[in-house]
Amino acid sequence: MKGWKFFQSIQWKLVVIYLLLILISMQIIGIYFIRSLESYYLDNFNETFATQGNLLAVNLERYLTEDGKTEAEKRADIDYLVDNLFALNGVDVSIIDSNGVILSSTEKVSPSIIGQKIYQTEVNRALLGTRDEAIRIDTKTGHRTKYLALPIKQGNNVLGAVFMKASIEGVYDTIYRISNILMTATLIALLFTAWLGFILSRTITKPIKDITTQAVSLTKGDFNQRVKIYGDDEIGRLADTFNKMAVRLKEAIDQNEEEKEKFASILSHMSDGVIATNAHGRIIVVNQRALEIIGFSESEVIEKQINQLFSLHSFPPAKEEESMIVDYEVENEHKALKMTFNKIHRINRGEIGMIIVLQDVTKEQKLEQIRKDFVANVSHELRTPLTTIKSYLEALEDGAVEDIELSHRFIKVASHETDRMIRLVSDLLHLSHLDDQQTKPNKTLVSVKEMIEDVIDRFSFQSKQRSIDLSSHLPEYLPTVELDRDQIDQVLDNLISNALKYTKEGGEIIVSARLKHHDLIIEVVDTGIGISKKHLSRLFERFYRVDKARSREMGGTGLGLAIAKEIVKAHDGDIMIESEVDKGTRVIVTIPVSK
Repeated sequence: MKGWKFFQSIQWKLVVIYLLLILISMQIIGIYFIRSLESYYLDNFNETFATQGNLLAVNLERYLTEDGKTEAEKRADIDYLVDNLFALNGVDVSIIDSNGVILSSTEKVSPSIIGQKIYQTEVNRALLGTRDEAIRIDTKTGHRTKYLALPIKQGNNVLGAVFMKASIEGVYDTIYRISNILMTATLIALLFTAWLGFILSRTITKPIKDITTQAVSLTKGDFNQRVKIYGDDEIGRLADTFNKMAVRLKEAIDQNEEEKEKFASILSHMSDGVIATNAHGRIIVVNQRALEIIGFSESEVIEKQINQLFSLHSFPPAKEEESMIVDYEVENEHKALKMTFNKIHRINRGEIGMIIVLQDVTKEQKLEQIRKDFVANVSHELRTPLTTIKSYLEALEDGAVEDIELSHRFIKVASHETDRMIRLVSDLLHLSHLDDQQTKPNKTLVSVKEMIEDVIDRFSFQSKQRSIDLSSHLPEYLPTVELDRDQIDQVLDNLISNALKYTKEGGEIIVSARLKHHDLIIEVVDTGIGISKKHLSRLFERFYRVDKARSREMGGTGLGLAIAKEIVKAHDGDIMIESEVDKGTRVIVTIPVSK
């Protein structure tokens, strides 16, 4: 196979073409030359043969018509004439009288044929007055022999015939030798042509091989090689054009790679997820953000149908650009995804795919719901005391003011509801300042042990009234740390207040603090009624209450834990709650402190 491939190269094809052209040309020339040469030699032989025969026939006429001589004398004269007049070598001549008897012959055979009658077809026709000739294969020698019989006439009378025969193998031998010389010349011409064709074709094929090698290098990504230019001919211009094409191609690929890198960088750093599909809805490109949103790896989504990932009621969308909110669940987590579809078109091909932009709007929807709940809760929290105040004022206006005891009770209720609204508005303003970061922590060196003991002292009377054991578990040594004491006091007040509200008589509340690495950890643990797990994730939402009726009865606004979280967050800390129903609650506050 390698040998065949070698001879399939353009260089050898050109050499073979040269050889075939020379071979065919020489064959045509040789055939024409040999045919012409053969015709010339045969025509020359025949002409000479016929001329000699005619000359004999003319001169023999008087010998055959002479009277007064014996047959022996005639034969002697004829033999003398034939020997002296006939100039062709290798030709046998027989002189035959009108009866077909051989009078004289140059053919040396034993016994002599003189005096014998000849029955040769050509002789018979010549005796009838018609010249006849033929070429036959001699049975003895196997040579081609020329036969010629000429009548000897006197007027219209046939006196006899001249019969000539000669081998023409010499003519064909001459032609054969000339053919061998021509074949030798042809072979030499072919060898010279092959050598010259190889040299000439190399001038064509070498630049083409260089271009082919460069093309292979281009397919492998090597654009730095250049084709050597051997001249200013068509191949040279082709090589120059190929070099320019390689430069342009390298620039185009570099630009494409640069654009690809930019595109990949943009995709990888986008805050939105991007998914690209082909015309059949199969995913062909997906960025990292999209994988994070849908919770899959790239190998799990590539070549999958988009409908296999999302339960879409209508896909692809009818419009060029369309958005929809899709409910999505991954690892038992419900997400709300905003999907924006944009069709991709190509000239003369129509739609070839689609770009899908994914946005995780779960937080936005939750925030929107919180905003709606916040407005509804604020409205409700304000409407209840306002309604109560309005109803009592209307009762006083209707005459209840005359009843001193009743009017005092109504005024006391109105004052209580007013205080409640003032607390609500104050908490809202406080949260607003914390949200806008207008109230930055005023950190000073604070003794944690002293701060916790002061908080417990403030709630000791209230805990004794409800028969709840409020105590602290503190290590012997707690260093001073940088805190905003007023804000942390507010956090602790809120946590202990909540613990007192939801701990039954005879329960226990423990406040502890410790340093762990560079974190101050404060825990408030109670043995109260506890909180079910479904409420734990929403405890820090504003106005969120586990037991709304009981919270209002105890004077809560539903903003305490939200304020506590914002204060801890302002200290770069974290707050979390662990609880079990009927077992109690643990609130853990972690605040980083300097060394």
